Amino acid sequence: MAYLVNHPKTVREYETVFILRSDVLDEERSKVLNRLNGIVEKLDGHILMQEEWGKRKLAYKIQKNAYGIYYYLRYLGYNDMVAEIERNLRILEPVIKYMTVKLGDDVDVEKRKAEAVNEGSCAPKDNVDYSSVDIDDEDLDELVDDE
Repeated sequence: MAYLVNHPKTVREYETVFILRSDVLDEERSKVLNRLNGIVEKLDGHILMQEEWGKRKLAYKIQKNAYGIYYYLRYLGYNDMVAEIERNLRILEPVIKYMTVKLGDDVDVEKRKAEAVNEGSCAPKDNVDYSSVDIDDEDLDELVDDE
């Protein structure tokens, strides 16, 4: 007979990036976000950051979609929360791709919440200066041919 072992629950920090279909209405977007926020609250987690990165071209077609709307979610919670969030992302129809990464173990919740307020945005910036990047002529030809 198997015995269940009670492991001490530790709070961890996670980030999840998920992509919605580009033709999704605002109402459906808010339903997905409200559902994820509800899961985090229900399982005693804390959302540190939630951002919409906007509509971007995908590296390759996913479910016949060339574009997608990216969202970034950083939160504190237990490992069962990640399983529940990913289960919901898998069954939600507007979601075409998602990925979750564990950022840290055994986090002090109050200290991390205070730090998150001071951090600001971590979304990719469109006004980045790429003038110092070296690109071969062959690479440039490939970029032009793709467009």
